[in-house]
Amino acid sequence: MQRTWKTQPNVKIALFWAILGALGALAVFPYLMAIAPPPADLTVPLSAVAVGQAIQTGLVLWPLGWLGLRLGRSLGLDSPLVRAWLTGTPLPPLPRRRWLSIALLGGLGGLAILGLDILFQPWMPAPLTGSAATRPQVDLWKGLLASIYGGITEELWLRLGLMTLIAWVLWRLAARPVSPPTWIFGMAIALSSLLFGLGHLPAAAAVWPLTGVVIGRSLLLNGLLGLVFGALYWKLGLEAAMLAHFCADLALRGVGGS
Repeated sequence: MQRTWKTQPNVKIALFWAILGALGALAVFPYLMAIAPPPADLTVPLSAVAVGQAIQTGLVLWPLGWLGLRLGRSLGLDSPLVRAWLTGTPLPPLPRRRWLSIALLGGLGGLAILGLDILFQPWMPAPLTGSAATRPQVDLWKGLLASIYGGITEELWLRLGLMTLIAWVLWRLAARPVSPPTWIFGMAIALSSLLFGLGHLPAAAAVWPLTGVVIGRSLLLNGLLGLVFGALYWKLGLEAAMLAHFCADLALRGVGGS
């Protein structure tokens, strides 16, 4: 029997998110160029670099998203709103007040991270000469555009991809009980958040020497909100985690200017 788009909803959903993830990669490009300007001898137009980066991101996110959706369905992890929209099924009940609460939670989380960052400042070493910390502040519009990348693209990498894969592997190692126990999701949330924090260490090393305080700051500030986003993904779906992440980044970029 020939397979069609209708019989492969995961393919459609993954393609939808891959396109949005690619647009997120395009949106973050001005911010990246502001904090890490391209070399003066670059021979390729920046527009071509930006489009190439976006296309590459989308091409990787499509199969990754498909895998996350396929594995996640057996665990109860999904993208429920987009699935309902693309498959023509009824939307899951989620009151508007709940979405406002998720947005508020994300915004407050971003402000909390700014507060923690201030607490770290007295113990932080001096920035390295020529690092991003010694350059002029990034324009607000560039930071706000970067929030799209955080809210969509990073959530596709971290929640739909990494967290789902970790949870599925743990479930397999636990002999696949009929209902995945809570500890599997807790471990997947914690590990994906920790790996996200570790992934920011190279960026921190480009600004400060990697002292214990710098490492602790990077892990805490980048991993703490990941626990919240992971819990939202587990309980309410991918879209809830994306909304909270987007609002947290808006607070960080808009208020903190980072």
